Amino acid sequence: MLNRPEILAPAGSMDALKAAVSAGADACYAGGDMFSARAFAGNFDTTELLEAIDYCHIHNVKLYMAVNTLLKNSEMKKLIPYLEPFYREGVDGIIVQDVGVIRSLSQAYPDLPLHGSTQMSVCSTYGAEFLKNLGLTRFVPARELSLKEIKSIKEAVDIEIETFVHGAMCFCYSGKCLMSSFAGGRSGNRGRCAQPCRKAYNSRKFNHEYALSMKDMCTLADLPQLIEAGIDSFKIEGRMKKPEYVAAAVHAYSEITDEYINGHVNEKRIKYHTDRLMDIYNRGGFSSGYYYMKNGKEMLANKRPNHTGTLIGKVEAVEAPHVYIRLERGIQAKDVLEIRTGTEQNIELTSNITAQAGQKIRLNANNLRQIRKDMQVYRTRNNALIDDINVRFIQKEKQTDIYGKVTAKIGKPIMLELFSDVDDISVKVSGECVSQAAKRPVEVTQIIDKLSKTGGTGFNFYLEAECDENIFISLGSLNVLRREAVCQLEQALIGRYKRTIPDDKKLLAEETIYDQKQTDTRDAMECGCYVSVKTIEQFRIVNNYKLVQHVIIDHNIVHEAEIGKMREDKKIYVSFPDILRENKKQGIKDLYFLSGMFEGIYIKNIDEIGFLKKQGYKGMVLLDPFLYAYNDEAVLFYKELFPQVMLIGSVELTHQEWSGLCETDIERLYGYQPVMITAQCFVNNYLDGCGYNKRERFSFRDEKGNRFYSVNNCRDCYSVIYNGVPTNNIKQLTNNRNTDITNEYLIDFTIENEDQTKNVMELLMKFHAGDMDEEFDEMDYTRGHYIKGIE
Repeated sequence: MLNRPEILAPAGSMDALKAAVSAGADACYAGGDMFSARAFAGNFDTTELLEAIDYCHIHNVKLYMAVNTLLKNSEMKKLIPYLEPFYREGVDGIIVQDVGVIRSLSQAYPDLPLHGSTQMSVCSTYGAEFLKNLGLTRFVPARELSLKEIKSIKEAVDIEIETFVHGAMCFCYSGKCLMSSFAGGRSGNRGRCAQPCRKAYNSRKFNHEYALSMKDMCTLADLPQLIEAGIDSFKIEGRMKKPEYVAAAVHAYSEITDEYINGHVNEKRIKYHTDRLMDIYNRGGFSSGYYYMKNGKEMLANKRPNHTGTLIGKVEAVEAPHVYIRLERGIQAKDVLEIRTGTEQNIELTSNITAQAGQKIRLNANNLRQIRKDMQVYRTRNNALIDDINVRFIQKEKQTDIYGKVTAKIGKPIMLELFSDVDDISVKVSGECVSQAAKRPVEVTQIIDKLSKTGGTGFNFYLEAECDENIFISLGSLNVLRREAVCQLEQALIGRYKRTIPDDKKLLAEETIYDQKQTDTRDAMECGCYVSVKTIEQFRIVNNYKLVQHVIIDHNIVHEAEIGKMREDKKIYVSFPDILRENKKQGIKDLYFLSGMFEGIYIKNIDEIGFLKKQGYKGMVLLDPFLYAYNDEAVLFYKELFPQVMLIGSVELTHQEWSGLCETDIERLYGYQPVMITAQCFVNNYLDGCGYNKRERFSFRDEKGNRFYSVNNCRDCYSVIYNGVPTNNIKQLTNNRNTDITNEYLIDFTIENEDQTKNVMELLMKFHAGDMDEEFDEMDYTRGHYIKGIE
């Protein structure tokens, strides 16, 4: 028998949450006023979120709370007390990204379900198994995975899988994006993304194009295949969206899912709902995401980054002061239309008539000189649709069916017993004493009618009665009886989920976390200069410098590198790929077999952690900055994983923040900062198609002139987008020489040519010798977040 997936709805406000519940959601996810990856959504304060939890539980709907940002040390101290009331109230799960949060919550609230956020970018069975072993009950795989890969993970690992089925798509692997942080100082990892992927860019191949903007996902037509794959939860994106968007999406996915589970799919209903969702919000149409495609320009909304609307016709003629439009689709009065002029100045007008497809309509319009025959006309607001959604799902809240029995016996208190078919919940309430009627008796139908007036309570009563004849009871007392019964029923339904905290756990929750820097006990030989290289040319240059004690070699050049010719005073590490997909597992196994040649392994994602743990690897492990460690708990998490491990500092932390953690290792001082890891490929989208095994560098600029470089990694089918100027804090070597700061630092070479590599190495030599006056020769650079940091 097929498992019915949960329909999981976004809730950025109480109105959106109620709309989702009314439209048929099985669960909602929401953020509080702290630690949510949608800092600019409405979100909920503590009182509102507690009410939201109760509201969902009354209607047998789950509520998951997003705590999916990276937390700094000062914030970690607030985490456990902040979550305590939600834990007690019975929140159904916490969505997490930060491994420090996982460590902390697992200790404080061991029975609280934790769900791995898509921000963790888990792409394989290795990552899924690792999260399961941590105690997580569910995770959201990277949106870039194919349905085949997701099905493979589901079959191999006994953990719930939640996947996105509708809504906005990121250009980048979630959690692998620093573009907003480096371009505008607003960190997506901290819930403050400025959405640089929705901005226009320029290059030699395009001008003012939204080259990073993805179409929204819609998988209504693919739901049968997703259900068959065993996915546990269908997630709808949209905590920033309006209640009508949430209601329309939930209703569509709930109905089509139920239809397939019940043995049939109505193609007309799929089209009906798809058309409605297009009218509500779409970016250049819909795509099915990565379920069946690995990448491609057809997935981009590169002409318009916001709501496109639906095409309803073309301009047939312009006769001042009117424009004539031939309709291809019917419209309603009050619909908002937009004539697409091909420029930034589109013409908006509101219809004052209702008309059918095929008709020609006449509307008043401004800027008639800009309007030409055959220009396309789109509807950007379907007023009738929004009114329909409001009436059905927003103005009318969810009513849950409750069954009951009223007993009225002369000489005894009237009794009202209510039953819920959820968990066999029942309550019994007594009221006024029933007497024999002296004049006009109260009819049974009157009693049932009075008790069934449950408007505004969230319930529909279906009552049966067992009453004596010729009875009297004041009708006003029945209102009191109903209110008391409803109150007790609500508390019983809410009470199913409530938790208490044992005394020993109370003490743990009150403790402050580790916030003192430990004494550095590492072998002094470990200290020194680490250099990472991506090309053979960089590798050969670095080999000439005695200063360099540790060399990290990219996996793509391992077979070409002449390891045997490396100087004996150098330790060599192999760098694993940025992304480890389920369909690339054999490649990582082959690479691992070479690990005996090296001092250690440099890893970049959760999947590679899972892989090394599965292999029982005991050697040195270097952790990339994308394996974020913003707090002591995260550092301790990683230190407990491997017998030998060193962390490279998170690039969004300042020097002071990084060095202030409980045990710091390597600080990244120089390099072109990767700001996106993406499955999309500029070579494929804008050059000559897939350039397999051809390393290309694609340059583009934003509207402020900031440059970025995209470099494709064909072997593993992803691209890395680099900030256009390198981060350079080499000068700080001199400033920090006589402090207690660790001496390990990383010079990260990526897209530099031979001359640039030599220049940086020579500069490094001079600063290492204490020369404070040198600067980069004719090279721009940024300090990154070394000094100022992020909020």
